[in-house]
Order: sequence, then structure tokens, then C-alpha cells
Amino acid sequence: MDIVRVSEKLAAFRADYPATEYGLLQSFTEDHVGDIGRVIGCCEVVDVATRRVLARAYGTRALRPPIPGAQGAKDTRDPDRAMTQALGRVLGLMGYADRESIEGNTDEPDQTGVTIAAPPAPPMSPAAVAKLHLAGNPPPEPAVTPPDPVSTDAIKKTLNGLDAMTKGKLRFELETRGYSLPLPDQLTRDKYDELDALLPELIKELVGDAAPTKN
Repeated sequence: MDIVRVSEKLAAFRADYPATEYGLLQSFTEDHVGDIGRVIGCCEVVDVATRRVLARAYGTRALRPPIPGAQGAKDTRDPDRAMTQALGRVLGLMGYADRESIEGNTDEPDQTGVTIAAPPAPPMSPAAVAKLHLAGNPPPEPAVTPPDPVSTDAIKKTLNGLDAMTKGKLRFELETRGYSLPLPDQLTRDKYDELDALLPELIKELVGDAAPTKN
């Protein structure tokens, strides 16, 4: 089956819609899936007069190691190929496609012979990070995984099983150590484990060996 090339789609599109009417905005980003580096191309068809985005599509390529002696982005054609793929797809969304052709394989065949994906980028050295800060272009902050909350129902059950005098003494001891009472419904895992280990010792000091065991 024939492949409708992106260049053919673009020529047909521009014959109907000059650049003064519809713009084509392209960009790319990079990320990792496991140990595989990826480059994601994006293409948007934009109405120049209203700035409305009429269609948007993406194309993804594995980010491969640099080719010795090559030139261009990343010394490979991966960003360009990802954006070309996105361009072909967005033009297909606009109706510039042949239903009997192969859609998706919409850019020129890979002639590099490179099949191994690039390894993850090594962490930046402190000196390189400092240079970026001095240049006014600091690196993005690493994503922070939110803490996993833990229910405090078990600890509350232990506290509610104490007599009023012991509760009062225990409240004083906990507040002295920086805990706010009544306890919230959830604590972060580290705070929960810390309190869960501390309570039996405090209760034992207050009421002796009859203290309830840790849940």
C-alpha cells in the first residue's frame, strides 16, 4: 500500500489554506518511560485571526544516542521525526489523508540504522546547575511525590481506651513533643510510624505494665 507522505499532505493543505489564514505550530518535549528516553512532538493548526486551536496531534519517538559526526537537534533526527509525525497526524485530522493508505507511518523511513534507545540523561553536576542559575535559567525542580497518608483510627482507638487522668497526662507529654491534639484523621507515613512507636513507651511510663499494647 502507498504511504501518504507528510510533504504531500502539507502541500495539499497549503493549497487550500495559506499561512496567513491557518498557522502550524510545532514543538517537542522529552521524558522517560522506565529507562527509555522519549521525544514527543506536538503540532497545532491555529486560526491566525482568532488564535483558536482547530486541531492538535502528537507523535512519539524513542530518543536514541547521538550519531557520531551528525548534526542537528540531539545529533539525531528524533525531535524532527516526532514533530513530522505529529504534523502528518494533525493534517489527517483536518481531512488531508487517504483512507486506503497507511496512516501513522507518515514520515520518511529511518535511514540511520540506529535501533537502541538512548540511556537516561545523567544527573547534572552542581557546577552545571550553578551556571544555569547564574544565567537566569534554573533547571526545573524535580517532581515531588506526595506523602502517602495513613489513617490514625488505630491510634485514636488506643487513646480512647485510656482513663481520663491518663489521657490528660498523655496529652501534656505529646504536646510537649510537638504533637497537636486532637489527632488529625490522617498522618504522613513517617509521622505515623514515629507516633506509633512513641505511644506505648509513654503509656507504660504513665500507667505501668497494664498499658495497652501497640496496635
